[in-house]
Amino acid sequence: MRVVVDFQGEGLEFEIPEDRVVADWRGPEGLDPAVAAAAVAGALERPLDFPPFRQVFVPGDRVTIALDPAIPQARVVPGALIEALGRSGVGRQTITIVTPSPMGEAVEPGASMEVHDPDDRTRIAYLASTKEGRRVYLNRSVTDADVVVPVGLVGYDPDLGYRGPWSLLFPGLSDRATVQAMRSGADRGREARLEESSEVSWLLGSQFQVGLVPAAAGLLEVVAGRDAAVRERGIAAVEENWTMRAPERAELVVAGVGGPGFTSTLEDLAAAMETASGLVRRGGRIVVLSRAAGPIGPALQRLSSVDDPGEAVAALRGLEEADDYPVALRIARAAAWADLFVASGLDTEVAEGLLIAPLERPEQARRLVANAGSVTFVGRAELTRAGLEAE
Repeated sequence: MRVVVDFQGEGLEFEIPEDRVVADWRGPEGLDPAVAAAAVAGALERPLDFPPFRQVFVPGDRVTIALDPAIPQARVVPGALIEALGRSGVGRQTITIVTPSPMGEAVEPGASMEVHDPDDRTRIAYLASTKEGRRVYLNRSVTDADVVVPVGLVGYDPDLGYRGPWSLLFPGLSDRATVQAMRSGADRGREARLEESSEVSWLLGSQFQVGLVPAAAGLLEVVAGRDAAVRERGIAAVEENWTMRAPERAELVVAGVGGPGFTSTLEDLAAAMETASGLVRRGGRIVVLSRAAGPIGPALQRLSSVDDPGEAVAALRGLEEADDYPVALRIARAAAWADLFVASGLDTEVAEGLLIAPLERPEQARRLVANAGSVTFVGRAELTRAGLEAE
């Protein structure tokens, strides 16, 4: 049986007897790139529970587009938004695009671009307090705009349960203390944090939102309209298309990370490990194929001092406020469950210090597969929520 695992715009082929394959998941097929722009334009013209996008604005409005760097086909969506704004009399000189981190490619010439800095108090303003009493601070380009349009990738999220345009605004464009508090969840559960994130959209007056449901490559669905309707449909689409169930746990799981045109992060790598952990036997092996890289912060550095994977989670105590704590915690949990073999963009010595056996070349994964009694293959593992059919 021939199986191909895609990662970062590449693919690795495996030949394996069919009776040793527990499951083979590749994610949903996406829209043809040639029709993606038309899909965006159609969603803006016929949004959910809202008038057409072009009717929301008046000439001279200061518009801020909050843009998620993780969205596929990043040039298509803001281009369609700015074209629609132009038909409403809103010029490019009054449009600002704000992102929580740098975009991998140029997005839209003519509009002002800003990368949010959660530590720059001069660019953060007080908005209001939530019903639970949390003081909300957001990027000043967001609070000062006449209209804010968040455009976010819809998917699973370890902190809120589900991410989308709502989480892009809050906590994505808030101050560092709020981001850390929402991430830790020490004061409330996922559902409460998701509800609070949505409440901030209401406090801001951001009623029109755009959610993009990814495919294995490109876009699967564009969901635009009233914030609550976008959240409901977007979450349903993720559940329908990005939930994988295997008949049983495998001795080895091969997980691919990343799609074409994206630079995978250590967050993606850790998410893939978490997905694979739900599919592999305890004490089994996880092989992650990626080109992921990123900075090594204090939490990941702490892992380099751990010899026993079973002690890794405990070793991270006291570092909950570190920016890389969520990544380190996911890696620690995966390492405590199974042996980790990873192809990545990390330096070999750095990877070895993270409880990982580095693969110098992705092709080395073939030998591990050849020696395994049962194997599950998962493409775009960082986007997938996986489990067993019996669960």
